[in-house]
Amino acid sequence: MVKKPKILIVGSGIVGASTALACQNLGADVVVVEQGKLGGLASSNSFGWINASFAPSQEYFKLREAAVDTFRQFSAQLNLNEIVRWQGTLWWEDHGSALKDHFSNLKARGYQAKWLKKNEIKVIEPNLKNVPEEAILTPQEGAGQADKVALAILAELTASGGRVLSGCKVTALDFSRGHVSQAQTSVGDIKCDLVVMATGAAAQHGLVGIDWVLPMQNKTGLILQTSSIPHLINHILMTDDVHFRQNVDGSLTAGEIFSGDLDPNSVPLDLASDVMARLKTKLHGLPKINLTDVKIGTRPVPLDGFPVVGNVPGHGGLFVAVMHSGVTLAPLIGQLLASEMLQMSESSLLVSFRPNRFLD
Repeated sequence: MVKKPKILIVGSGIVGASTALACQNLGADVVVVEQGKLGGLASSNSFGWINASFAPSQEYFKLREAAVDTFRQFSAQLNLNEIVRWQGTLWWEDHGSALKDHFSNLKARGYQAKWLKKNEIKVIEPNLKNVPEEAILTPQEGAGQADKVALAILAELTASGGRVLSGCKVTALDFSRGHVSQAQTSVGDIKCDLVVMATGAAAQHGLVGIDWVLPMQNKTGLILQTSSIPHLINHILMTDDVHFRQNVDGSLTAGEIFSGDLDPNSVPLDLASDVMARLKTKLHGLPKINLTDVKIGTRPVPLDGFPVVGNVPGHGGLFVAVMHSGVTLAPLIGQLLASEMLQMSESSLLVSFRPNRFLD
């Protein structure tokens, strides 16, 4: 009988969970460890937009476009229709020539996008106030409640024999002849053949036993969650001063526009009130709405803004998977990394996103 490879996944967010399940599906014995909240910190504080609308390079666009397709298939396979919604995006964060340039860029890349005029927008979003003169519709996009997706994936993993350890902190990795052999943790040593560090923003802190640290430029963001209300909006709405969407359960998820970082001097509750005030100006027929959660989270952003996926140079058996837009990318990255680790199959989609670009 062939011995199953033992894989340790550090981090239970959507990236770690996706990678764990993909490894298990390829026959590995998988253990996921999480020192904090199951489902991950970044996943718990994510807007959850699944898209390929924004990519600074063609290589990154190809990765994201493939990831959107993979997520659709993945969502169907795991029956995630209660926590993932494929409603498409209506975008008018920019105006005038900037909006037209963005549309032209999407079309040049072959991305499904439609230019809508005010009357067309009114038809598909009849409850929208202050309808913009123009907007871009990207109908193939969606959004998910990322922490709930991660938990659903972990449930699938454990149902098939995988193990998840919460409250377990990895403090060091041991290597034998240049290859990882075990992890030292707060609950004891865990033997392993391969390790994946899917630790999000915490990747910048490194570990004992690893002489490589991922340089990060993490950013802070605010996400709001509301009580459930009757169905009012049909798309993810990316306006010029607030982003928001309606979940399957009727609740709204909202946040500030994604660019930049939160002002460190801002007061979270004041900012939350401001975002809610903006949201309330956007819709007709909005009933009394209660704010149920204010989340201030750290977005894991590698130094150059691109994903970091693959073997850590000089450390046999140690892999990393850290990125912003982890929600969009997670199912695809999990599958590609599992294939690389267990089948020695390296995807051309990952060539530009390897850890070795950060070698000193």
